[in-house]
Amino acid sequence: MKFPKGQYQVLLTAWDSKKKKWFALQEELDIRHTEWMHWSRGAMRWNTMCADCHSTNLRKNFDTEKEIYNTEFSEINVSCEACHGPASLHVDFYKNPEAGLAPPPLYMETDMSSKEVVDKCARCHSRRSQITKYFDYQDHFLDHYDPELLVYPTYERDGQIKDEDYVYASFMQSKMYHSGVSCIDCHDVHTTKTRKTGNDLCLKCHESSYDYSSHHFHKEESEASLCINCHMTGKTYMGNDFRRDHSFRIPRPDQTVKYGTPNACNSCHDDKTAEWASEIVAGKFGAERPEHFSDYLIPGQLGDYKALEYLISNKHFPAIVRATAIREFSNRPLSPGELKLLQKQQNDSSALVRNEVVRALTNMSQPELSQYIDELLNDTVRLVRINAARYFTLADNQTARDVEAFKNAKEEYLNYLEMNADFPSGQHQIGVYHEAKGDIEKAIKAYQKAIEIDDLNNRSRMNLALLLYKQDKAAEAEDLYLKVIEQEPQFAESYYMLGLLYNETGRPEKAINYLSQACRLDTPLMRACYNYALLLQQNGKHAESVTVLEKALDSFPGNENLLYVKLLGELKSGKNNAALKTVN
Repeated sequence: MKFPKGQYQVLLTAWDSKKKKWFALQEELDIRHTEWMHWSRGAMRWNTMCADCHSTNLRKNFDTEKEIYNTEFSEINVSCEACHGPASLHVDFYKNPEAGLAPPPLYMETDMSSKEVVDKCARCHSRRSQITKYFDYQDHFLDHYDPELLVYPTYERDGQIKDEDYVYASFMQSKMYHSGVSCIDCHDVHTTKTRKTGNDLCLKCHESSYDYSSHHFHKEESEASLCINCHMTGKTYMGNDFRRDHSFRIPRPDQTVKYGTPNACNSCHDDKTAEWASEIVAGKFGAERPEHFSDYLIPGQLGDYKALEYLISNKHFPAIVRATAIREFSNRPLSPGELKLLQKQQNDSSALVRNEVVRALTNMSQPELSQYIDELLNDTVRLVRINAARYFTLADNQTARDVEAFKNAKEEYLNYLEMNADFPSGQHQIGVYHEAKGDIEKAIKAYQKAIEIDDLNNRSRMNLALLLYKQDKAAEAEDLYLKVIEQEPQFAESYYMLGLLYNETGRPEKAINYLSQACRLDTPLMRACYNYALLLQQNGKHAESVTVLEKALDSFPGNENLLYVKLLGELKSGKNNAALKTVN
């Protein structure tokens, strides 16, 4: 549907070509008109969300000042040139062929390596954001796009599909990807249909014994005996589009028992428990499971930083897993030893890993780290250069040694910000940029614009609240924090920040109330528990502070800050023996 300002909005209805009827795409959701997901807003805007993959030679052409789209394309649908790039010279050659000469090459040729094939298909078959204004059929996938990592809840904590993920990041986890298998080994490049049906497709490469009941323990030639139903479970997206998980993993019901992640066995045997399935697998294949990155990624995403260290340090794990581990590992202050671990990865062969190192070090606010980022301004991949430029743009009193490299990378960074200015996340990044440059008025406008685009964008609401508080607008900041709590009652950060606001504005009872709530949530916040315990001790409630800290240490075992405050509480409440145990 055509809207003003060059917008085209997609309705939340679609035609089911098999059942020959219309159906609702998001029937289960009650979507308000102020939300990003509403059919009249950004998530359903063709210019922004659909056209780059579903048309040919697209230029979004969003005017950030006038907020107008002047979107252009060669063809409204996917044509040959959508994949192969401009082909006029190629066509002209065949109109007037010259003996002994080869035709001008196309973007996707037949002699590509397996990983190059995957990267080129990833342009549309990945969940990603765009970092350039135009895809020019040049360079690496990561020179134009920033793919989503395996973070929860986009993915399950073990890397399985959860939200709509588009295959690429799943396939990058697989042993097949790392063994030189690509999309075209299984799929016809033009129809996307599989080259063979049933287990015959898998048996092109795998031993025939996998097709026998002695391996799969189901009736042969039944649905249950199909390799894909055990190793490629799927989900339905967009109402009727069933897609399979391309990480090709061995079912792990034991992880379901321990962590609640899904498994293939119980997706069919839904009348049985995960314990039942786990016992069956152990009985058939033995109690030990082959090492898999999920053995460390799951506990790592739940706060086990040693597990994340193991993933980061071992290069035999998939690069996208190691990049995800760095993302999870660096969401807190790091010790000198932990920083050294990250610094060792700055020259990793994977651009995804290098990029996460830059992002992680950007959050550390330590001037001495700039030397590790400076050389990445000349990285071979644009995504890394952009985040290196972002570091020097946002960091206080940090100047890049290579001025020319920084100038070029910063231009790429600013183009990236402008490219995504019609997204709430894009406006958020623009707000961060202006805030770092000291232009508070522009930062406030960007955060407000991000919330206007999506009323549920609480990340911008949190930044805006803190910025307004620093501008002595405590009442406005309080309202924003309360709005976040209303919309996301399990988000601990909002309770924590509101508790600090109340404490600093002379309302200690309210401060204690909100800090205590931040500690009682399903996913508590360590800093909130730390500050709550200190506040209790300031009010003479030492024994109560120890109780709070003991519970917090269940979620954050071995945390030095919590242990220190616990020690103070035990000493001040006369529990000297307990204090000795804490010290030891």
